[in-house]
Amino acid sequence: MRRPLFNIILLTLIGVVAIWLGDRPGDLVLRWPGYELRTSVATGIGVTLVIFFILLVLWRGYAWLINWPERFKAMRRKQKKARGESAMAGSLMSLAEGNIAEANRAALEAQNNLPDNALPLLLVAQAARMDNNHRLAKEKYEALIALPAPTSKQNNPKELGYRGLFSMALAEGKKDEAREHLEHTLAASGTKNKPVWALRGLFQIEAGEGNWQEALKLVDRLVARGGIEKTDAKRLRAVLLVAEGQSLALQLTENENAKIRAQGLKLVQRAIILAPDFIPALVLASQLASANMSGSAAHKIIKRIEQLWKRNPHPDLVSAYLALQPGKSALQSLKLVQKLTSKNRTHFESRIALAGAAIKARRWSMARVALREEAETPTRRVCRLMADLEIGENEDAGLAREWMDRALTAGPDACWIGPTGEATSWQAVCPETGQIDAFKWGYPGQMMSSASAGTALIG
Repeated sequence: MRRPLFNIILLTLIGVVAIWLGDRPGDLVLRWPGYELRTSVATGIGVTLVIFFILLVLWRGYAWLINWPERFKAMRRKQKKARGESAMAGSLMSLAEGNIAEANRAALEAQNNLPDNALPLLLVAQAARMDNNHRLAKEKYEALIALPAPTSKQNNPKELGYRGLFSMALAEGKKDEAREHLEHTLAASGTKNKPVWALRGLFQIEAGEGNWQEALKLVDRLVARGGIEKTDAKRLRAVLLVAEGQSLALQLTENENAKIRAQGLKLVQRAIILAPDFIPALVLASQLASANMSGSAAHKIIKRIEQLWKRNPHPDLVSAYLALQPGKSALQSLKLVQKLTSKNRTHFESRIALAGAAIKARRWSMARVALREEAETPTRRVCRLMADLEIGENEDAGLAREWMDRALTAGPDACWIGPTGEATSWQAVCPETGQIDAFKWGYPGQMMSSASAGTALIG
């Protein structure tokens, strides 16, 4: 809009000046030794403008010729940049398609055209890793570290290099080497700008090695950097506190120590405050508090178990509930189970828990009533309970054997499922994958299909 308006104003001014000169005729006289040139004012101005235009064209032409080498170099740089960017795009597409050879060729071409760019080096390293060429991958990651740090806020090539070396070392099980790369990364970064991936990686190593307090500190740092949501951080802290409590409970199996028991119970109580519905925390709390019945800790845990049973019945809660009230006979334990299951009578777990306690107390009719509906489409647990019932009430070994045979083909029961399959108990860290809080309660078929899409805290 401004340029057309400027042109209109300029043409208007030229017209006004031309009219003004036309209304005021006159002569211009140029005297040079031996010569005299006389013309009109308008003609003189026109000739002057033409000469100025010719001189301007000559000057621009001279400048164009003088600057030709630089312009040629700039053109070549632009062409090389375009070829490099095109090669990078091709390498990324080939990596996505799994064509390693083509990805590597395109990445090397991009590196030749863009020698100071970090991305081609990263592409070559990634292609080499996919091709199991660890030597070349390590060489390219080290080349990234050697590049100068950028002045802008773009990705630091040193950080990319250390991240690649860290992931390679972690995949090969070299935790000391992986930790070293993380420490280099964190030392090279600003005080308030620690890379989230490095904090996550260090967290995974500390948790995997059982350094629970260090892992808890890293959770706080991740929350401060926005690497973990505050709600997820609560759950993660609870998991780490229970994991530390489990390690203390293992020490008690070898040597009873009141101080260690109190310390473990305190940790688990903190975990329950952070995650009130965290079943492993309640189970561990019942184990640690059962020897300290004089205190109020056991009573509080009993109330929490009863409250949780209303919302989410779980078989581990039954054993925890009974462990907090020891010294009971089978009949007294049955009454306790009746009290607990009355909080949620119609749930499958309530009927199974009641049937199990009734069989131990030799209350056969109560057990049959509890299992009546479940026996129509029994799970493996129901089949085993029915076998125990037939043996206990009728001493019918043949019918009990039939129920045990049905258990082999019956539907599975809910259990703890980890990244590699079923587990007998919950674990804070998966031994095979190193994932934190990867064990979930559910049915094997459903859980394994969803677990395949899950990720560790650091991939």
